[in-house]
Amino acid sequence: MTQDKSVTAKCIQEIRVGDTAYAAKTVTEADVMMFAMLSGDYAPQHVSAAFGATMSYHSRIAHGMLTVGLVGPVLNRLCGDTSCTAYQKVHFSSAVLLNDTVYVKGTVTAVDPEKQLVTIEATAARKEILEKLEAGTAQKGERPFLSAVFQQSLAV
Repeated sequence: MTQDKSVTAKCIQEIRVGDTAYAAKTVTEADVMMFAMLSGDYAPQHVSAAFGATMSYHSRIAHGMLTVGLVGPVLNRLCGDTSCTAYQKVHFSSAVLLNDTVYVKGTVTAVDPEKQLVTIEATAARKEILEKLEAGTAQKGERPFLSAVFQQSLAV
């Protein structure tokens, strides 16, 4: 079997509790519209500028699952491209607006060599909020877009 050299595979022994990875992506109108086409979710809060202007954010918002998808590069950096998500628990705290840059931090919190599972806690937020969360100085109302726990399986 030929292996693609651009694919990173990791062994469970290479992954340590405390390993951390970051990623960032600015969410554009094109991203939201492509996700609407892909998912079939054309809800007005995502695709209608007129409707978005009437919302408390005064803007359209990105799909929640688009935001969850931005965690993928962090999971791959921590566990390798050949890992797959076996479990996820996501809590949404705030909406991603068009042209927001989403910063994602993921940290390995557990490694189970027997089950070939890695647990990762992830947070997605604006840069300044992520920095305050990391420093423990976030004020009331300064919330991430999402907080999540993922279990990645390396048993593929």
